[in-house]
Amino acid sequence: MSIKSIRTGWTGISARAGNPDQTATGGNEIKVVGGYRYHIFTGNGTFTPSFTGTVEVCQIGGGGGGGGARGGGGGGGEIDLFAATSVTNATGYSVTIGNGGGGSGTGARGGTGGSTTFGSLAAALGGGGGGSDSPSSGVFTGASGGSGGGGAGGNGTAGPATTGGGSPSGSNTFAGGSGKLSDPEYSGGGGGGATQAGSDGVDTGATAIGGNGGAGYTLTSIDSNLTSANFTAFSGMTVVASGGGGGVLYNASGGTETGGTGGTGAGNGGTTAAAPTAGVSFGSGGGGGGNNTGTITGAAGKAGLVIVRYAV
Repeated sequence: MSIKSIRTGWTGISARAGNPDQTATGGNEIKVVGGYRYHIFTGNGTFTPSFTGTVEVCQIGGGGGGGGARGGGGGGGEIDLFAATSVTNATGYSVTIGNGGGGSGTGARGGTGGSTTFGSLAAALGGGGGGSDSPSSGVFTGASGGSGGGGAGGNGTAGPATTGGGSPSGSNTFAGGSGKLSDPEYSGGGGGGATQAGSDGVDTGATAIGGNGGAGYTLTSIDSNLTSANFTAFSGMTVVASGGGGGVLYNASGGTETGGTGGTGAGNGGTTAAAPTAGVSFGSGGGGGGNNTGTITGAAGKAGLVIVRYAV
């Protein structure tokens, strides 16, 4: 699958003079690595510099929630790679972290992730919620967003793929996959990720297979210093903004069910026997629900992130 054109990411420390007097407040984790100071915001806050100059900002929108009842996977949040922006001494810049979208039951799409913002920069959109099986045809379709949510498989109508609606030019946004119905098989599509579209659900005649979520963006491709060894915020993470897997139902005896696999850090789709799982890396989508008590509801997406860096 082709990769959509994206902004060039910063992958190493450039040789340039820093200023040890450049400091700032704000963020849930602040650390100097390789000649740069990083402020990592995992929750809302304010960035206030002690200097007038330039900082670089990376934003990730919240991941979308999975749809219910053989639902589509939630889409990954939009990533806006590091871009330079001017700041003024003693001025506070508001940071808002987009929440992860909640998983839904039947009759409603998964929640679309919240938008992430830094000051007046354009927002990084949250991932689209996954479609849900429902008598209301309008919710079969996954929602658009940073990356699109997967479509639901059910009630005779496959949920179509959705196109991510990220706003800044060059942002990382991909479509969700389509749901599939070949009664008695119902297969939700995977949510789109930051570097790959979600895949369609598959019905083989004996097996309902949920669509896999699209791949996200590797942290060290954004910045080679963004590792769990350097920052506790990234503990257990290597990839962000992945799409969730689609949920499934084989509605007869003798068939098998395979929930869609989420992209790295995203949730997996549910089955009749297994609950879907939530997104666990920043901006990643939740898995679509299966179809029995306790697993029919889709899983939640993970909240977004802001990283600010500047030379010291």
